[in-house]
Amino acid sequence: MTTIRVAALAAVIAFAAALAAGCGGESRADAPRRQREPNPPSKGFIDLPANGATVDTPVRVSGWAVDESGVTGVRIYFDDELMTTAPLVSKRPDVEKTYPQYAVPGAVHGFEAMIDAGSHAGYTVIRAVAIDGKGAQTQIFNITVKIRE
Repeated sequence: MTTIRVAALAAVIAFAAALAAGCGGESRADAPRRQREPNPPSKGFIDLPANGATVDTPVRVSGWAVDESGVTGVRIYFDDELMTTAPLVSKRPDVEKTYPQYAVPGAVHGFEAMIDAGSHAGYTVIRAVAIDGKGAQTQIFNITVKIRE
């Protein structure tokens, strides 16, 4: 009985020491990485549908997104429900003219998705969240539309 208590006490002491060392009992390989350099937020816009528009389903959502580390996709939410992650599929010379720091040969900045609105008939907030090349997410734009039943 005493041997079990001593072993349990040793485990508690080891866990407390790990907490004090800042690793929370997990290996350092599993610990979150700290960002060493600033990561400016992505920029973007929803071109379609227009804010305040009345639309039918499926809803065409298109726009653009840019980031210094590139954009891997744009998550589209209807009333905080993730509907899809839209890939960047089209060149946007207008965006590159406005933001020349993101002009890279062959770069695509435009996204587009056709989304079945499902149960989102009525007034719906559409939100676009860019995922940058470092994995960070930035809400780039939101609009409110009325989706017909």
